Amino acid sequence: MRTNFIVLFILASIACRAQGDTAMADYGMHTPYERHSVIVSASLGFFDDYRQNYTLPTGFEKGNISGFTPFYAKLEYGLCKHISIAATFGYDAFVYNYKQDYTGNNGPFTRKLKDNTRIFSGGVTGFYHLDRQIHIKHLDPFIGVGLSLSNIRYSSYPQGDSTATKFDHKVTPYLKVGARYYITSRFSIFGDVGYDKQSIISLGASCRFFSRKTMPK
Repeated sequence: MRTNFIVLFILASIACRAQGDTAMADYGMHTPYERHSVIVSASLGFFDDYRQNYTLPTGFEKGNISGFTPFYAKLEYGLCKHISIAATFGYDAFVYNYKQDYTGNNGPFTRKLKDNTRIFSGGVTGFYHLDRQIHIKHLDPFIGVGLSLSNIRYSSYPQGDSTATKFDHKVTPYLKVGARYYITSRFSIFGDVGYDKQSIISLGASCRFFSRKTMPK
């Protein structure tokens, strides 16, 4: 895991140096992306793969799933002209409601069970900002590629004909395409679509610090 993060950072640094050595047009205020700035973002995720693809062994029956939508936080730094790097964090909490067909001393009966699931995730992602390809005022389109480590706790995970507390750890690729729209030089709203297992779509808002740009009217 650590090796993958180091390789990602080295590749981003090499790309930044190559960009710095190439004489290219400076689009100035036309693009809202700004290197050496810091962006703090918060968002909510939708279409959670962890919730949709929950499987049960024989003898258990699925019920409804309740809980909150995944929450994301991101700390992003404009590393160079078109590339930024970010530390990403996520929290997901929901309840699997299911039933077990059980045979006791007095015959068959059904037990109603709940599995409280909590997922904490953290990772590193590199973003390539498409300001050279897409020139729209106030819009910052991007592609993100990275890795995320999820720590999962199940309170009552079905095992055999019983349940038990279970902990799991999964490394998940992060691949998303999105855009940030700046309302002012500091504040923006954004959305992205792609894969990180916790959501297909996320929508949120950002605040930028150490910015020297003034957004065009």
